[in-house]
Formats: sequence, structure tokens, C-alpha cells
Amino acid sequence: MRKQLITFVALVAIPALSFAQTADEVITKHVAALGGADKIAAIKTLEYEQTMSIQGMDLTSKSTFIVGKSMRSDISVMGQQITNVIDGDKGWMINPMMGGNTPQDMPAEALKSIKSATEPPMFQLAYAKSDKIPYELAGKEKFDGKDVFTIKTTRPEGTFNYYVDASSYQLLGFKGTVSMGGQQGETTAKFSDYKAVDGVNIPYSSEITAPGAPGTITAKLTKVSVNGTVDQTIFAKPK
Repeated sequence: MRKQLITFVALVAIPALSFAQTADEVITKHVAALGGADKIAAIKTLEYEQTMSIQGMDLTSKSTFIVGKSMRSDISVMGQQITNVIDGDKGWMINPMMGGNTPQDMPAEALKSIKSATEPPMFQLAYAKSDKIPYELAGKEKFDGKDVFTIKTTRPEGTFNYYVDASSYQLLGFKGTVSMGGQQGETTAKFSDYKAVDGVNIPYSSEITAPGAPGTITAKLTKVSVNGTVDQTIFAKPK
């Protein structure tokens, strides 16, 4: 009986170990598809500009990252500018659409996502290992008509499924459940049109939904700068 029990445990453990190893393998191949671990690790700053559209309304935005430390996003819409900034363990924002041009401290709930907010969204799965984010292979399925591996992660701001193309190992999108205002909401993204910039493959087209957004945001990158000089004073909260 003892021998049979050991054999049974061994048979159960083998698939489990293979499953975990496969998750590592998928992420390793995904990182290679982006340009390689060394290239990703070498990205210290990233800036990109993009055009955006939501429910027929056109917007432009600029995002600036000091990877793992600071992030600033400026969105221009209807002659107004919405600014969101993370700097270290703090954050602030200006949103004329919600009552004024005075900088406001970012709500504590929003600050849960500080680490991932300071990492470009198209690279978040590539940073999972170094950020010590728990992950597992949730299976293989269809996403936007393509076969994908689904990697499930548990991040401070919520649970996310990342969809990795089973052929190219590029990230095709993600779906996450996040908390906002004490309620659960879903955020999604689709990525396409990958182009090489300084040896790193970056998706130039995206579709994003987020809690509170009135519809799907479609975006196209118009300018990308990797490891350019960033004026760090842009992250300081105006007095």
C-alpha cells in the first residue's frame, strides 16, 4: 500500500512540475520574442506618443517612464490636459474634467499599482519574474482567433491573465480584475503591429478597456524613444 501511495504521489507531481516548468518556458520565450532578457533589462527609460480614439472622440497622449521608479501620462482631449504621475511611492494627478487644474494626491487605492504603473504595460509579463509576481500557466485557448498560452498572475492591484501567441510568443493582450472605489472592475488590452525599436519589439497598436471608461480606447504609437534622456523634474508635484 505504501509503495502504491508513493507511486500515485509521483504520478500526480510529475504533471504539476511540468506545468510550472512550462509557465517559465512560455515567459522565457516571450522575453526572447521581445528582444531578449538583456535588452529588456537594459531599458531604463521609455517615452512614447500616441493618437487615441474613444467613441468617435480623438485624443493624443504622451507617456514617460523611468522604469520601476516613475511614470507620467499626459492626455490631451477637447483642449484640456489630464495628467497622472507616479513618483517613487507617491502619486498625483490633474484632471480638469473632474473639477479643476489643481494637482491632487492620487487615491491610496490607485497607489496599489505603483510598481506595475512604472513599467510599460506591453512589458509587464516580461517583468513578472524580476518583480517576483506569482504566475502560473492557466492553459491554452483562443484569443482574438489565435492559439495562445494563458499566464495567470496575481498582482497587488488584482488578478491578470496574459495571452501569449503560441507561435510568435508575442503578448497579444491581457484581462485583469481590479478594485476601484471598493468595487471590482475589469480591464482588458489587445496588442498588435509589433515593430523593432533599438532591438526591442514594441506593439504599435492597442485596444484598451478600463473601469469607468465610456468605451474601448484604440491607440496607435506615433513616436517611441528607448533610453532617451528624461528630465526628472516632470514627475515633481507642482506647488
